[in-house]
Amino acid sequence: MPHGSEEDGPRMIVFEDRVEFIREDGGHEVYREGKQTEAARERYNYIKSELDDGYLEDRINRITNSELDVSVDVSQEHLDNIDAIVDAITSEKGRALSGLLCGQLTIKSIAPEQSVRLHKGSNSSAHFSWKEGLSMRTIDSNYIAPTLRDHDLLRVNRDGVMMTRSLAENYPYSRFYKANIRGAQEEWAEILSAVESENGPDPEELLDYLLLSFYNRGERAQEAYESVLSLVDEVTERGLTQRDATRIISEHVSRSDHAARIFEVALHSLFQVKEDNSGLPLGYELKPLTQMRSANKKHGNIGDLEVVAQDAEGRRRIREAWDAKYGLRDLATEIKEVGDKLSNHPETEIVGLITSEPVTASYDEIIEGIESKHGVDFRLTDFESFVRAQFEGSEGHLSPEDWITAYAESLCQQRRDRAPIDEPTREWVESLGELLQFDR
Repeated sequence: MPHGSEEDGPRMIVFEDRVEFIREDGGHEVYREGKQTEAARERYNYIKSELDDGYLEDRINRITNSELDVSVDVSQEHLDNIDAIVDAITSEKGRALSGLLCGQLTIKSIAPEQSVRLHKGSNSSAHFSWKEGLSMRTIDSNYIAPTLRDHDLLRVNRDGVMMTRSLAENYPYSRFYKANIRGAQEEWAEILSAVESENGPDPEELLDYLLLSFYNRGERAQEAYESVLSLVDEVTERGLTQRDATRIISEHVSRSDHAARIFEVALHSLFQVKEDNSGLPLGYELKPLTQMRSANKKHGNIGDLEVVAQDAEGRRRIREAWDAKYGLRDLATEIKEVGDKLSNHPETEIVGLITSEPVTASYDEIIEGIESKHGVDFRLTDFESFVRAQFEGSEGHLSPEDWITAYAESLCQQRRDRAPIDEPTREWVESLGELLQFDR
């Protein structure tokens, strides 16, 4: 006899030999108990073989390499769910659920036809088994947990997360799962439902984002961030001049891998301070930093910094836009490209390029042509000159201490509402800590 609610809507019905999910659209999924099928056994062996060959290691090494141009092409809803799962990790809860999701996405990435709801599978009648299931506990203890521990991405039990009793109930993993799992259980169930649906998100993309989130916001990362932010407090308490802050940030940018991206963060964090201290024109705000690893990198932007407002129709109006250019010598093409983008935003009043080094060549003819055509004030300046001008014209809206703090907090993933940085930031933060040691 089935056990379950007869009410309308999504539900799970438990029979003697199977479990059925009734979906919102009226369709249903059936999961049968019994000895593991030959097909399931072959999938299990294939997954183990791929993990033996370093599948998960390779993905971690790829996603944590700041020099690689890695994009994550899934909906913001799924990314938000992963963020919630990672952000829910504490010393008391959330690790097991996060580790479980990592194992499930790894399995689904290697063998998309394998259901990751079915966490038990055996050829022995002495043990509970799903016909199409597999032993996630074995995969976790032999591959997932050790790899996460070795890379210090998630501090889980040596025997794996599946030792947690709440994860061992004889029900398929879903929103209906009987046990109360500590952590962001609702968001985990949403991701699981998505990857098990037809035309669902690419599990490998989700796995990449989860691994990067462990690296950027997991326990090891938080320890590094707390250490660096403590150093920032020490440095700022003693007081800084604008030249001090410029020197520290400029040196950190130049010594870092993928310096062009950190150069953008440095400039954006300066404008964050302006915004925090009412230094932007009334009705305008700083547009959040563009996520470079998202699928569409520029999103129609003119520059890396944009001071914007929404018009009555909800369209973005750009008042001021600046594009950061690190290490480029010939800027003619870059200047023309900015000019081309102005056709879509004729309302723009100020636009400019900020270079990492002083500009020695003359581009006056190109700039004058753009200004004449678009009626815009086009400025070409270097980093130190730009920063100095911002402070001189700030009327007290900027402070060097606030700038260093905003820069560090952005790299430390503390300002993801304005600086959602999806590159690996842990090494950047650790190098900033080494630099600040000399300014204590």
